[in-house]
Amino acid sequence: MKKFYKCLFFTFIFCFFIFIGSSVEANSISSINMDIHIDNYGNANITEVWNCNTTQGTEVYHPYYNLGNSEIKNFTVSEGNTKYTNLNSWNTSASFDSKSYKNGINYISNGVELCWGISSYEKHIYTLNYTITNFVSQLEDYQMIYWTLIPYEFSNPIGSVYIKLYSDFSYDSETPVWGYGNYGGTCYVYDGYIEMRFRWKIKY
Repeated sequence: MKKFYKCLFFTFIFCFFIFIGSSVEANSISSINMDIHIDNYGNANITEVWNCNTTQGTEVYHPYYNLGNSEIKNFTVSEGNTKYTNLNSWNTSASFDSKSYKNGINYISNGVELCWGISSYEKHIYTLNYTITNFVSQLEDYQMIYWTLIPYEFSNPIGSVYIKLYSDFSYDSETPVWGYGNYGGTCYVYDGYIEMRFRWKIKY
């Protein structure tokens, strides 16, 4: 990946498909915040903060599909001062106690699922950290970001989503950005970085 970004053509696919536990209707997510820093080699270092209320199930997971030549590395989960134990192999059928305060990656045929145990039925603020390699695609005459950050058909309501994407240089206000599936939300360049916002009417 070139260190100098000649032209960045930026595209988001922005939609939802994340399940919490075995009965998603009983759980809710009040907000998800994503902080995405792109390094000079086109890798994305991501921090997510999930504000959840869990009452059923054994795990939460964030799927990524069709990764292409990208790879997800260094996945960690923490809650307050508690850092979860990373498992080399994640068993989605494991018990509640086996998943408690643990995280791991479940590899599926068309992608991965970043998983972590619910640990207790109450309100939680989870912090996820991970790296996606080759996040920026090098095309013939420019570079492009084209990702489904939170996939489609999410069956549990999310109160709000905020995504901030930035790098070691400022994005020009003329950089073209789109947020497909982000109907009623915003997607724009602001003060040198790119941000998206969306809010639902959520019922608890």
